[in-house]
Amino acid sequence: MKQALLSFFGTLAFFNGFSQHCPWDCSGMIIVETPVKSEVLYKLEPVLVDEEKRVIVDTMYGTDKPTYDRCDLLSYDDFTKQRAKKIAIHPWYQYDTFYHFAAGRYIIKYNFCEYRDKKLYLRYSDPSSKSKVYHYIEISGNLRIHLHDYNSQMRERKTEEIKNSLEASVLMLKCEEWNLKKQDCK
Repeated sequence: MKQALLSFFGTLAFFNGFSQHCPWDCSGMIIVETPVKSEVLYKLEPVLVDEEKRVIVDTMYGTDKPTYDRCDLLSYDDFTKQRAKKIAIHPWYQYDTFYHFAAGRYIIKYNFCEYRDKKLYLRYSDPSSKSKVYHYIEISGNLRIHLHDYNSQMRERKTEEIKNSLEASVLMLKCEEWNLKKQDCK
């Protein structure tokens, strides 16, 4: 009996290693909608930081390849172009080109599981300061999206369905919330 159980669990562990895992396990996203032009926004160097105000880097563990991506706030188009180029480094980057529901907005991708119970902030530099002065916008839990929850919908390209589901999770930032002037916005 003991031998049969060991064989069963050994076989189970062997096949579990070959099973398909969701490419969005622990993948988090923050979606930002703002009227700020991308060329103006990028000058503010917006990036996701942790509760210690350290810049967060997203990575694919165990690849032995340069899969370390700083969690910068990027337009959907720029994010998708960047990730498409990185498919040559590792094929899993192709899954970062499935975010059609975020088109026309800005996004940050990060490790959802690692930062689930921690404070997160969107850091940006003060546009009117001659020296580096940072401002921080706290990202509450209801604005953090676990992409794993939308695995089936992304695979089936149900863009509008996902977009509607996530509407309450979009961080809306007006021009003045970036300490910018009206002419810096669209």
